[in-house]
Amino acid sequence: MSRKSLFFIGFILLQTCIVLAQKRVIIPPTEEYKKHLNAAKSHRTELIKDKKHLDKYISQGKLVKVKQRGYGFRTADLTHSHPYLIPKANQTLRDIAREFVRETGQNFFVVTSLTRTLKDQDRLRGVNSNASSNDSAHSYGSSFDISYVRFNHHLATNQTLDQALNRILTSFQKQGKIYFVKERLSRCYHIVVR
Repeated sequence: MSRKSLFFIGFILLQTCIVLAQKRVIIPPTEEYKKHLNAAKSHRTELIKDKKHLDKYISQGKLVKVKQRGYGFRTADLTHSHPYLIPKANQTLRDIAREFVRETGQNFFVVTSLTRTLKDQDRLRGVNSNASSNDSAHSYGSSFDISYVRFNHHLATNQTLDQALNRILTSFQKQGKIYFVKERLSRCYHIVVR
């Protein structure tokens, strides 16, 4: 086989691999995640596909900006999400933070992820195998992640603060306000507002 033929075959294989890598592989969601996704969809926002769609929701007031520094929380530098939530989710985040301060004193937790477009979710999957291959609850503006190893500007395990946060989230879930799951790989609580 000539060098030209080998080069051509290699080029075709490379192009095929690139196309396959860009395809979105969807794995059926678990029953628990279906509850999260249904809760996210219940707020009457469509899946946010891209920045243009995100900007449209912002201009319509369907998404509101989340403060960088709020009472009882801080928002991390966001690399794969945008600092916006639907108004109900923004209020729920503030309510959780207020309860956290009430229970723990002048402490704060760190929000590590907010609203992701479908494109953001695909990019995140490239660096975080825990990122959903399905439509993400984050892509409806009603989900956020809170780190359970980042409190008060310290990256370290703090069982006392983690347990307090877990109690608060459990209480909110029992009241029918949220669903949440503790993600081990990402070391965060994934929360979706009901």
